[in-house]
Amino acid sequence: MKRIILPIAEREYHATMGRLSYLIKSLTASFSVEVFTNSKDVYEDAGKRLADCKNVSIRLFEPKFLPLSFSYRDDLAKIFVKYTKDILIPGADLNIWKTAAFDDFWGHVSNIAYPDLTEIKTDAVLLPLLSFDDMPTEEIDVFYTSIAFMAKDAGIKVVGYQIYPVFNILKLMPRLMDGLAVRTEYERDFFLEMGISPERIHLLTDRRDIYSMSTIEDTYKNHIYNSQIEISRNELGIVVCNHQKFRPVLKEIFDVIGKADVPNVLSLLKRQFTVRELAEDEIMEGIYFDAIRKITNKFYAVEPQSLVPIAMISDVIISPTYITPLEFAVKHGKMALVFNPLLYAEMFEVNGVAFVNNSDDLLSLLKKAYDNKKRLVGMKDIVNSVLRQTHICPK
Repeated sequence: MKRIILPIAEREYHATMGRLSYLIKSLTASFSVEVFTNSKDVYEDAGKRLADCKNVSIRLFEPKFLPLSFSYRDDLAKIFVKYTKDILIPGADLNIWKTAAFDDFWGHVSNIAYPDLTEIKTDAVLLPLLSFDDMPTEEIDVFYTSIAFMAKDAGIKVVGYQIYPVFNILKLMPRLMDGLAVRTEYERDFFLEMGISPERIHLLTDRRDIYSMSTIEDTYKNHIYNSQIEISRNELGIVVCNHQKFRPVLKEIFDVIGKADVPNVLSLLKRQFTVRELAEDEIMEGIYFDAIRKITNKFYAVEPQSLVPIAMISDVIISPTYITPLEFAVKHGKMALVFNPLLYAEMFEVNGVAFVNNSDDLLSLLKKAYDNKKRLVGMKDIVNSVLRQTHICPK
């Protein structure tokens, strides 16, 4: 199993409200992950969140403050002059050391060190791209810089990922990365305009990984990390909405799901109705359960109040009639379908919801949804892609 080091300081960890721990969890399915941090707070919080997670360890590196005398400062300035004495400011005859050696240079000399951080042994480093709009503290700057320097010096691949707005990133950082993980097309275009080669920019499309790096909390999206029902990248999450009248249509929906022949996790959303003396659970068990057992062994009967959690972790929502939750599903990137040959004579679309009137079209849409899910790009895919690349990024 290949190894990843993921350095994370307090600012970036709390900017995502700790959701980076979900990114770490997803990576542990394919890699052995070492989390490096210089924050006791991150060390303790991440330790609790990842306590039951395999293939992960967390290490705390505490900064030390070294004495820095004026004579040592002067010696450093002399070294700087020695190596920059022939460099001129572009478009001028002025040596760069005459403006920098005794002013800006001194401001960039740090007395912070991490003596326990002596070497790194890994296959890749996953590093957040920092922002000049929210400048890192000196401790954080030295922490990330030390790890990046050691990795580049050892020939270890470094992958940068986007947390802050792309317009505010420190301009040098992306140029030092072997790969960049971006969340949107405009971020990709931004780096292309900077001159970053296309093969080093990777578009992340897995919504779980994208949200784990977001600095904006969304109470609906929080449900995508639901641990009660696990739906893998190789499974299609399908929610079928029950209906008291269209039982033959629902049986046809289950028949089509079976014909799709794709791994799936099936949920039947209850509508809280009764038919004479029979409760909804009794009707569902008597009419649908035998057919469902032939389709999948991962089946859940879901209460109406759990609609949002189950919809957020699923991929397709199917109903025999148009109901408002279908619009919610579309808004959050799900395929929403109304399937009812008894009501609709032709296919059409309303508010992103597709109306389907025959089994063949429904079958085609389910297979399309599964193919789309298999093509999603997660952070593990990006890291693997960078590890396979042979280009050399500047140290």
